[in-house]
Amino acid sequence: MTDIKRNHLDVDFVRSCFPTFKEPLAAKTAFFENAGGSYVAGAVLDQLMHFYKFNKVQPYGSAEILNAAGEQMDNGRQTMADLLGIRSADLTLGASTTQNFNTLAYACEGLVNSKSEVVVTDQDHEANIGAWERLCRRTGATLKVWHINTETAELDLSDFESLLSPKTAIVCMTHSSNIVGTVNPIDKVVELCRANNTRVAVDGVSYAPHMWPDIPSLKPDAYCFSTYKTYGTHMGVMYTSEEFRSQLDPQCHYFNRGYGHKLLDGTGPDHASIAALGGLGEYFSDVHQHHFGSTDQSLFEKAQQVSSLMHAHETGLCNQLLEGLSGLPVQILGRNHTEGREANVALTSEKHTSAALSRQLAENDIAAGNGNFYATRLLEKMGIKDIEDGVLRVSFSHYNTTAEVERVVGTLKANH
Repeated sequence: MTDIKRNHLDVDFVRSCFPTFKEPLAAKTAFFENAGGSYVAGAVLDQLMHFYKFNKVQPYGSAEILNAAGEQMDNGRQTMADLLGIRSADLTLGASTTQNFNTLAYACEGLVNSKSEVVVTDQDHEANIGAWERLCRRTGATLKVWHINTETAELDLSDFESLLSPKTAIVCMTHSSNIVGTVNPIDKVVELCRANNTRVAVDGVSYAPHMWPDIPSLKPDAYCFSTYKTYGTHMGVMYTSEEFRSQLDPQCHYFNRGYGHKLLDGTGPDHASIAALGGLGEYFSDVHQHHFGSTDQSLFEKAQQVSSLMHAHETGLCNQLLEGLSGLPVQILGRNHTEGREANVALTSEKHTSAALSRQLAENDIAAGNGNFYATRLLEKMGIKDIEDGVLRVSFSHYNTTAEVERVVGTLKANH
């Protein structure tokens, strides 16, 4: 295996794994809407269609067709657990991360009371603010906000330390903002909270697409992200530690309380979507074998190595964009360099509305949306007057190319 393959992502190979790129419309479109939902890997689509075609039945049972459906679901669930390096029992698969956080907040009612405090940030997606705000209203707990620095849009750890108190029951924060992109110091927050007997719930929706989460190292109490933003079906993944889960109020049918993966499942599983997650493991394995050859590493170890290649590639593309924007009359929310940030860039223009920028890019077959992206509190704190127009967001995935970034830069320069 050459060092080039080990150290550089083969984008041509990656794109060959996504059937979407064989379609005329996708083939001509430079797709930078990835933070809203990525393209789906072919292996995931294959398993999804197999389930719908051959086993779209109530899973589990004596009949072969029922048992086959159950086996596919078990494989999908176990594959996701293996990708994350966690136990299947610690994994809740729900309809979305928004729903998972809402369910988790209800489950935490027994952990808070009128003397408790819950900390959220105004950098987060609304899913990881509103659920906890409603919890505080129901229980009488005090909601405390870890505010961003309005000049940098970032969170200062020293501000958090001043918020943390013996009353702090839960801290809820994003791993990286879907607007700002800065990677927050989750490890340090968890360390501070452990010493304070405080729970930590992390929103990894905007982080996981750029760097596969290392939950065993971070050791949060809860970690959530969305598979439809990580090349899979439309699902929300929620990890909860066994010790944390033992203190939560079950949100399932009473007779399912003995099953860890069902305890926080308030709606019932989407059978086909869970089965299709097996294809996500196949995708990571295929990309790993292409770059590193055959190994006996665990699926978690393979995902971490592949993700590092993806992250390095995206960082290079993000740097290309940021350098291309230098000198233009635009404001980038967050850092104007790639150190400590993910490849997700939000900006406003002095000359055009964000909607106009999005339309200009669309005229050149570039997909990059505008709006508030469910982070209205962040935009308000940053002084964005028209929250609906919001920002232009250029969000990357590992299948994007340097030529596509050149098109974005060229279009923005031409219109400024």
